[in-house]
Amino acid sequence: MAQAKQAMVQAMVAHVLQHGIADASLRPLARAAGTSDRMLIYHFGSKQALIAEILIALTALFGQTLDAQVSASRAASRTECLSQLAAISRSAQMRPVMRVWMQILAAAAAGESAHLDVGGTIVAQLLDWITVHLPQDDPDPAAAARTILVMIEGAVVLDLAGRGDVADAALAGAFAR
Repeated sequence: MAQAKQAMVQAMVAHVLQHGIADASLRPLARAAGTSDRMLIYHFGSKQALIAEILIALTALFGQTLDAQVSASRAASRTECLSQLAAISRSAQMRPVMRVWMQILAAAAAGESAHLDVGGTIVAQLLDWITVHLPQDDPDPAAAARTILVMIEGAVVLDLAGRGDVADAALAGAFAR
């Protein structure tokens, strides 16, 4: 049964990436999973638990996508690390993930605890991921990771607002001395 439940989660993640999570309701999620809304509640216990499972799977997918697109080696500089992450995060392939990420953040801002928990987990994973990809001799990798994450998040927001030009200008001058 664990494999069947996992297959349902993956099908629902694909649905969420296509349609978003903000208005996710049981019937469309059940159709995507090839089951009924009653069976979803049976398998997951509640809609909140179901959404939490989807969010956890989305978190893993985001990390896997980053790992698949960047070499395991460290960047030569902070600027290179920022450029790599910006290119991935702002790519057409990542746009559905970023759209859902913004919906997760909006729900967290509204006080939805599952979204707040997952948002915090994703931020922690991103900071860890960035730290690992910074140059070995970076004088303050924690501070650099925070700066890079804030810049990427801002760039994604500006892209979604139709002002990628502002993000491009800021990213081009980042870490310049």
